[in-house]
Amino acid sequence: MSRKITVAGQQFSLLHMTWPVFIELLLQMLVGNIDQIMLSHYNATAVAAVGNANQIMTTLILTFNVISLAATIMLSQYLGAKEYQKVEQIYTLAVCLNFLVSIVITVGLLLGADGLFQLMQVPMEARPEAKSYLLITALSLPCQALMLTFSAFLRAHARMLVIMVSTGIINLINIVGNTAFIYGLGPVPKMGAAGAALSTSICRTVGMLMMMFAFFRSVSGAKISLRVLRPFPKDLLKRFLGIGVPSGGEGLSYNLSQSTSLIFVNMMGTYAVTTRMYAVMFAQICYMLISAVSQATAIIIGYCIGAKEFDQADRQNWQVLKIFTPITVIITVILAIFAKPLFGLFSTDPQVIALGQQVLLVEIVLEIGRCFNIVMVRNLQAVGDVKFPVLVGICSQWVLGVGVAYLLGIQLGLGLVGVWIAFMLDENLRAIIFSLRWKKGKWRSMKTV
Repeated sequence: MSRKITVAGQQFSLLHMTWPVFIELLLQMLVGNIDQIMLSHYNATAVAAVGNANQIMTTLILTFNVISLAATIMLSQYLGAKEYQKVEQIYTLAVCLNFLVSIVITVGLLLGADGLFQLMQVPMEARPEAKSYLLITALSLPCQALMLTFSAFLRAHARMLVIMVSTGIINLINIVGNTAFIYGLGPVPKMGAAGAALSTSICRTVGMLMMMFAFFRSVSGAKISLRVLRPFPKDLLKRFLGIGVPSGGEGLSYNLSQSTSLIFVNMMGTYAVTTRMYAVMFAQICYMLISAVSQATAIIIGYCIGAKEFDQADRQNWQVLKIFTPITVIITVILAIFAKPLFGLFSTDPQVIALGQQVLLVEIVLEIGRCFNIVMVRNLQAVGDVKFPVLVGICSQWVLGVGVAYLLGIQLGLGLVGVWIAFMLDENLRAIIFSLRWKKGKWRSMKTV
């Protein structure tokens, strides 16, 4: 995979593009998970509180990904086609849209936090800390939106290493901030979940500034100006939303279905919520790896589509799946084998440890489907087939990921394991459908740039 690929006169190495994105995504994951890990030594209620608040926050942050993902797809296509005027317009349009959306979401969270917690059946003992965490982090959402936007620009220009280094610095700041604000340091009092939220907000602000600096420093001729939107490019906005809304809709639907299934888990008790948080954290190792591969692959495929090199795009898609699906399964098997000591690092509750072992066994089969889904959805979006993945995703995620989760987990009494079996069925069904969609080759005739 270290072999260089030449598309539209530009050389790419999937390996060199993937490993910085993988490290970056792991570090991004740690920003949220470090909060939970460090809070696990504070109290168990705080872990459940932050887990629920983060589920809400993760779902809402996906709204920013609607714009960011569209920007990455369109930039890679226009760069492949060498249409640089459109590139400048995309920069400005993406920044304006994500900033405005972030303001609206922040106001909505500040006004509606209690209603969200009630809807999600968050345990009453966890609500005060969940609310303080959510409200503090909500104030930094505009910074998060801009950080993701500029990160998308850098990714489209294959500046993966810059993003990785910036994310690493952000994590160091988060660890220091958590130590100071969660446990108290010197004159700083112990703040628990509120302290973790304050540290996360500082990280987002610093991250935004670093991504902006890296973009203007490393991308030649990069500029953002409202002048390039005069006259306003209505057709570009239409295409932007035509790609972004369906592309982001698939991820948004997934996270909304996960939030809904969390309601069922909340009904099972705090120990089930805590087990879920740790299980998701371990599973994210594989998720981050294949997500990194899919992001790098989608950029290369976007350039291929812009340059009309369809056979190259097809080869790239299947080669990635052939190599990385076995890798993710092997990692999951190792996690399942060592589940007891892994869960034991964060909890002494025998219920949590035993339940975690069962969940990770189901995770082995789940990861096969998820690997295919992440790669195939990204690649279908990159070639312009953006509506099909979201339609399939909505149907499968809600019928299987939510409906069957309720049937198995609540009605049949299988608990968290039943919920995980439903997730497994959802992931593998979608994997089959998306693979068949790609093989049909309809994407070769779709209009892009």
